[in-house]
Amino acid sequence: MNKLARLELKRNSLKPYHLAVSIISVVILSFLYLLAVIPRMDAADADAEMFMSYDFIVGLDNIVSMAIFSIMSAAMASKFIVDEYAGEKVIMLFSYPVDRKKILDAKIITVFSYTVISMLLCNGIAFTIFLVTESLFPLCQDTIDIGLILNCVSSMLCYSVSAGLLGIIFLWFGFRKKSTIVTIISACIVVSVLCQVIAMTLFAHFVLIIILAVIFLAAMLAWTSLRYQVKNMEV
Repeated sequence: MNKLARLELKRNSLKPYHLAVSIISVVILSFLYLLAVIPRMDAADADAEMFMSYDFIVGLDNIVSMAIFSIMSAAMASKFIVDEYAGEKVIMLFSYPVDRKKILDAKIITVFSYTVISMLLCNGIAFTIFLVTESLFPLCQDTIDIGLILNCVSSMLCYSVSAGLLGIIFLWFGFRKKSTIVTIISACIVVSVLCQVIAMTLFAHFVLIIILAVIFLAAMLAWTSLRYQVKNMEV
């Protein structure tokens, strides 16, 4: 499996995605400061009080990051998987002396791993810079403690994995139609709805756990379906 994953990285350049992650990192860091400064822009607004909490800022930032990286994962899956199984490249894929499902698994694992790791690095760097500067020149009236840091780490991990899992779900939509456009559009539609639901239940941890569990189960079902489709695909 590791050899297949390395082969995928050789066959597909990651430079465009490295550039995208760099840009996203700047956007995420800027978004954190924007959220933190909102109460100072209009302190009379009742809703501005929510932005005085680091937990709220971190949670909202994680939701936005999940949306961005899940869409990036969908675009990456389209390039690595949908395009190759939709065109003449599939003939070459099926000529390899390797089980079809293992080749698909290697592709999915590659996309999933890149999505999760890049989001962890991106948000980890952004949160570190933000919290360090906040400890020196605070914009929020909230306090930074070990509980906040643990919340940042745990929520960042959960949302990063969720972004990778969502990419698998979006891949399933696009793979059925062998269409990159369907993959991206489905990602945008699902993410816009899902993020609103999560934002409304941001501090309802039990509901959030249920949502994440549903995402996990849906991704596993989508992966199983993809393996079945590839196994029975005719060239």
